[in-house]
Amino acid sequence: MNALTISITLAGASEVDMALQDLRNALARRGPMHARMAVRAMEKTQEHLIKLNRHSTAARLGATPSGHHDKAAASVEAQSDESQARVTIPRRTGLGRAFATVVIRPGSGRTYLKIPAHATTYGKSVRDFPAGTFRFAVIKSWRIFLAQVFAAGPYQGEVGYWLKREVTQKQDRNLLPSDETYALAARVGAIEYLTRLTAGGPQGGTSSGMPSAYPSSSS
Repeated sequence: MNALTISITLAGASEVDMALQDLRNALARRGPMHARMAVRAMEKTQEHLIKLNRHSTAARLGATPSGHHDKAAASVEAQSDESQARVTIPRRTGLGRAFATVVIRPGSGRTYLKIPAHATTYGKSVRDFPAGTFRFAVIKSWRIFLAQVFAAGPYQGEVGYWLKREVTQKQDRNLLPSDETYALAARVGAIEYLTRLTAGGPQGGTSSGMPSAYPSSSS
């Protein structure tokens, strides 16, 4: 009996190979994944700062809170490249003391720091008041204190600012999320990216490096 030979050709094999190669290429590109990790870490930082709700100085002075931490949250940025994901926090936020004790000294050409001591001066600098609003004073108590007091008006004689040559702010790690929280946020971001990548195929990128399938913020 003659043998019957059947030839089978798998149509579309080249397309499958191309899809697999695209997936391998996408996995080799770490930039988009790092971008997603950075966004998740940034969001956790912002949430933490907004929830801090620390207004002890404002409460002590009877002043309106300045919203310092809300402003700090708004200035936090997510940055990334092929090698890492980063959260950038500007120095002006004062959050550097989350990592170490910070000593603040006057800027160039200045002798003293001016620390608000009155509800009217809280959140403001001397430059926010008309010239002549304050006068220099030496206050003797259990030790000598240098101050600027109101020169006239309803607060005449009251201390507007304490003058100090330096201020030490002790380290406070609680100003920012814990290392564990950051690790979890980064892990969630990586899983989100990889899940979308393997489920829907390689994603295109945007100018920011974020996969186009992702919104800038999601829950």
